[in-house]
Formats: sequence, structure tokens, C-alpha cells
Amino acid sequence: MANFAYGYVPPVSQNWLESGLSLATTMFADGRFRTLFCLVFGAALLIQYKQQKTNDDALFQIKSRLCVLAVFGVLHGYLLWPGDILLNYALSGLLALLWLNAKNRLFAAAILTILPVGLLVILSALVREPNIDRASAEYATLLNSMPVSYADLLSQNISHFNMMIILIPLATLWNTLGLMLLGMELYERGWLSGQHTLPAQWLWTLWWGSAFVSLLLWLSQDTTAGQVLETMNWLAAMPMALCYLMLLQALGTQLPRFSKVLAIVGRYSLSLYLFQSLIGIGVFHFIFPAARVSFTRLEYFEFFLTLTLSQVILAILLNRAKRTGPAEFILKRCVRHLSRL
Repeated sequence: MANFAYGYVPPVSQNWLESGLSLATTMFADGRFRTLFCLVFGAALLIQYKQQKTNDDALFQIKSRLCVLAVFGVLHGYLLWPGDILLNYALSGLLALLWLNAKNRLFAAAILTILPVGLLVILSALVREPNIDRASAEYATLLNSMPVSYADLLSQNISHFNMMIILIPLATLWNTLGLMLLGMELYERGWLSGQHTLPAQWLWTLWWGSAFVSLLLWLSQDTTAGQVLETMNWLAAMPMALCYLMLLQALGTQLPRFSKVLAIVGRYSLSLYLFQSLIGIGVFHFIFPAARVSFTRLEYFEFFLTLTLSQVILAILLNRAKRTGPAEFILKRCVRHLSRL
């Protein structure tokens, strides 16, 4: 949110803590939670469909919700943050509905997940991104030339989000769709309800394989090799996301209160997602723009850890007050309006 076009962090000092945070982020966060959410999103579509299967309007309700979510994504991408993911999820979800009762869903999931990654690897090898030294005066100049008014931000968002929209049908849509279909298949086979789990030796093998690819990415200094590895990291995120699923299931069993808090946050996820963008853009572009140059990785981590905790507390307070989140309220009203029409 501080710097969309030229990388996520400013020049990084070479101390052990900054390097450790960089490595941990690459191995345990980058792409992992997006992958995890795609798996759960696909499973949730199937759960909704099965719960409403007796209702003739079940599919219409789900499609309406996804269409409204797409509108949220477009508004979010243009008005706030061009790195929006809602539009991609909504479009992928609409396509995933075609596989609700398919017998070849696992095969389709494998093809759709791997194929766009292969295409992006080829493109990454052919197209070299400019290698900008984050410690250089050029990089500082680029950061200082970023938007200083909302009009400037809006103009930049339009340009960047148009680029994101072009990328959706070329690659990201199909990868996201494949992950959603995989989530459906995992749910059907009982993986998301604890009925089936991977043997420990397989789980750890996948975990270490994922970590190894991420380590290669982190160590890579060559721009082209880094682009290829970053794309391969999409695939490496899958076993790590599965490990997270298993971990969350174990925590939910051992710590039911933790599971309850996750469920509460989930009820307000759309509002919290948009709230995060509003705060992030407000702080880094208008309230404290100097942070784009001065913040280290540690300071970014502290800021977003504080923001995350604030979001959890806000969700708990809204739940205790029995209030619907503003975005969820609008979503429900729009779906009801479409149903009447």
C-alpha cells in the first residue's frame, strides 16, 4: 500500500533482524495466505450450494453475491488500492460454479493451477523487469514522486488497476480458479473437516519443499531468475497453505476459543479488508508519506501487526453489539434487491 509500482519496502538495512524478517516473509507469508483463502473460498462455495440445494434459487443467490463482490472489487481497485483481489475471486468463483458436480474436478484443478504458472515462468524469462537498487537516489526519487493528493492517487490507481484487470484473464484468474476447485475437492474428501489428513512424513516433505523454493527466491540476486522463482513460488505456496489448514484444525480442536475468534473475524472479513486498505492508504499517502522512504521492514511489520490486532478487536466489539459490518450490510441488501428483481 505504501508503494505499489516499485516494490513493497524501501531500502533495507543489512542487519540480522531485517534480513530475518525478509526471509520469514518470503517463506511463510508471500502468496501463502492468498492460496489458503482461495482453497477456503472454493470450499465455502460448495458448502453454500449443498446447504441451499433444496432451494431453486440457491445458485442465483450465490451468483448474485459474487457479482456484488465483483462490484466491490472494482470500486476498491480504482478508488483505494489497485492490488485488489476481490474482482479476481468473484470472477473465479463464478467459473468454479460450473464444476459443482463435476467428476473430473481434481484433474481440472491440477491443470488450471499449473498451466498459468508455466506461462508466467516463460514470460518472466523473456521479459526483464528494471532492476532498481532500493538504496539508490533513483529509488528515493521514485518514492518521493508518488501521489500527494487524492486526485493523483486516483489517476495512479486507474492506471495500475487497468493493468491488473488485463492480467486476470491471462493468468491469475485460472490459477485462482484451480485453487478454488482444489478447495472444493478437499472439502468433498473430508480434508477440511478433519476426517482425512496427510501422513506426517508427507506433510513435512511438502513443507520443506515449499520452504526450499522460497529460500532460493530469497537468495536470488539475478532479476530474471528472481522473476521465474517468484512465479514458481505460487506453486510452493500450496503445500504451505495445506500445512496451515492442518494447523488451524489442530488449534481449533485444542483451543475452541481461538476458533471462535476466527469465526467472528470471518463474519466481518469484507469490512475489515476494505478498512485495512483505507487505513493503509491514508497513513502511507496522506498522514505520514515520509514512511514510504523511512520505514524499515520491522516498522512495517509493527504497523500492520497493530492494525491486524485492531481489526480483531473491532470485529469482537461489533459481534458483541450484534451489529453487521457496513460492507456485509450493503452486500446483503444488494443481493436481496437482485432477488426481488
